[in-house]
Amino acid sequence: MAILSDNSLENALFLFGALRAGVLVAPISPNYALAGDFTRLDHALSVVDPGLVFAQHSAAYAGALDRGAARGARIVTVDGKRGIAFGALAACPVDASVAERRLHIDADTPAKILFTSGSTGLSKGVLNTHGNLAAAAEMIRMVGEPLDDQRIAVSLDWLPWHHTWGGNANLNSIVRVAGSLYIDGGRPIPGRFQETLENLRELSPSSFGTVPAAYPMLLEALERDADLRARFFKNMRGLGYGGALLPQESFDRLQSVATEQLGERLPFGCGWGMTETTSTGLMVYWNVDRAGLLGLPQPGMIAKLVPAGDRYELRVKGPNVMPGYHRNPEANAQAFDAEGFFKTGDAARWVDEDKPEAGIVFAGRLAEEFKLASGTWVRATTLRTQLIDALRPYVRDLVIAAPDRPWLGALVWLDATACAEAGGPDVWRPALARLLGAFNERPGGSSTRVMRLLPLDEPPSTAMGEVTDKRSINGRRVLERRAADVARLYADPADPQGIVAGGNA
Repeated sequence: MAILSDNSLENALFLFGALRAGVLVAPISPNYALAGDFTRLDHALSVVDPGLVFAQHSAAYAGALDRGAARGARIVTVDGKRGIAFGALAACPVDASVAERRLHIDADTPAKILFTSGSTGLSKGVLNTHGNLAAAAEMIRMVGEPLDDQRIAVSLDWLPWHHTWGGNANLNSIVRVAGSLYIDGGRPIPGRFQETLENLRELSPSSFGTVPAAYPMLLEALERDADLRARFFKNMRGLGYGGALLPQESFDRLQSVATEQLGERLPFGCGWGMTETTSTGLMVYWNVDRAGLLGLPQPGMIAKLVPAGDRYELRVKGPNVMPGYHRNPEANAQAFDAEGFFKTGDAARWVDEDKPEAGIVFAGRLAEEFKLASGTWVRATTLRTQLIDALRPYVRDLVIAAPDRPWLGALVWLDATACAEAGGPDVWRPALARLLGAFNERPGGSSTRVMRLLPLDEPPSTAMGEVTDKRSINGRRVLERRAADVARLYADPADPQGIVAGGNA
């Protein structure tokens, strides 16, 4: 079965119904169905080959449903204007054949197909078994706060269920602890985060986790709104982030606000996981004073660190690791090493070589690194996070450019509010030039110095694959799609819209 829609109650019922019946179910990104270009959807449907396709709305998903029907799939819609009405499907009793099928579900039974983000190539269909799902939920539970029958876990979450973080770690974990999950209609982007803030005000959840891009907006609201601050921290037991590196400035500010409100710091953790590891594997389950840690292996997980220069490549094995990519033997042949460890492509270091219990720190995504024209390797993932931190509050996000160029630059998206409050471009442009110059004074060579910035007007496009469903920037896709902007960044003489390190801008 395939699911094409955003999070909803009907989506959850369809998903868990499929799992209970032992049917393989594939939640597919709605962006594949709504972007107008069906290339990614056609690829996903060819991998899944569904017999049943679910969509929330007949009209909105009409084109995608046509493509499913053309492959022979039956259609299910909530509004009932096309195919089988969801209400009628939900009313069907569990017959003898389904009851018999359920008796044969075990740890090796295929459960879900989730697609990778495709940030390093064509999306692959990751096969999660029932054993993977159960193990991941229990691994998260075992390093969490002990259950208390006097306290019900309440979470507010926007993360999509077609992504492993939202659909495996968050959705399954709240079921595991018999808690309550509220579907957030807000998003961590300007113009849509206000809904999240009002939902937080109303719910006073017991935990909150989101992508790093949301925290500057949350902090701005918490620091100016005493009522929101009191309600946000009223029942809060812990905070979390994932999907990208959190700038240290956001970590420190949030702990400062928590201390002011509660008189103590809050657990503010991070975990590491991939679609291939059912969204979990390593976790920071102790109090820390810094961002960027991956943590330590959770119960049942084995991590192998393979030397890669001055770092290690992280490889993992455990009951949460996928058996393989669905219908992709070529990718499976490359995915595991001779000892059966999954090769993650992430780089890591010990926090302290002499104290492994201090944990493992993220050291870049090997597949996203590139060489300058000089042959010097650039660790773009960690450099990007460091530069965002250095250019606050004027820059909201950026992409490091570019392979085979003589020096590094960055395409940047500005924080419109911060730039307006600064007094306009006559203020923020020279301020950015100074901040960039100061950033380049750090020790290091050409692989850590960014010489120019180019502000972009058009925001990153989800439809065009520049933003993943968890709101992370796909740097490779941005550089491909905006080749003309990359050319402007490296123009000689410099483009008048560019900002040069240490210059007058």
